[in-house]
Amino acid sequence: METPLAGRHEMHCPEMGGSTTTTPKRRRRVVVVGDSLLRGTESSICRPDRENREVCCLPGAKIRDVTERLPRLIKPSDRYPFLLLHVGTNDAAKNDLEQITADYVALGRRIKEFEAQVVFSSILPVEGKGLGRDRRIVEVNEWLCRWCRREGFGFFDHGMVFHEGGVLGRDGLHLTKRGNSIFASRLANLVRRALN
Repeated sequence: METPLAGRHEMHCPEMGGSTTTTPKRRRRVVVVGDSLLRGTESSICRPDRENREVCCLPGAKIRDVTERLPRLIKPSDRYPFLLLHVGTNDAAKNDLEQITADYVALGRRIKEFEAQVVFSSILPVEGKGLGRDRRIVEVNEWLCRWCRREGFGFFDHGMVFHEGGVLGRDGLHLTKRGNSIFASRLANLVRRALN
């Protein structure tokens, strides 16, 4: 029997405090949301503008969890926020391509309710977890790239960067310290480029 998300997973999503200072030029809010691989990316992504940037790491999150969480992450006062999503790793472990794509389509419909610039990050490879899962990750990323183009979302393909040694931990599921640093840097650079 599946346990509800709230009882099963720790949620790490810092609350944004209201600012009493005003700035001449209002900055776009950046929200990076996804699974546990985001843990440790917070300082790289938020460093330049802690008031307007948030990393919401939902360990164990699936695509449906992010879909449900979106209305609490994007505020009505946000003007054309930048939304970066890294989700699908946990779905690729347990679901077939048809279910995964249906969940992404539902997430896409939900995202379109908000006026946001959206980029999906490709699912990272998983070492030693069987050909079926590896093949499914490739299939999902190929489908996700085509779907993002069709729907007008951005797609950030990590390509072969995470296939090199010393990036994935011994379990083949989590990033090493070096891998986390590379991942955080890539996401921070993507956000910087998107905002310029």
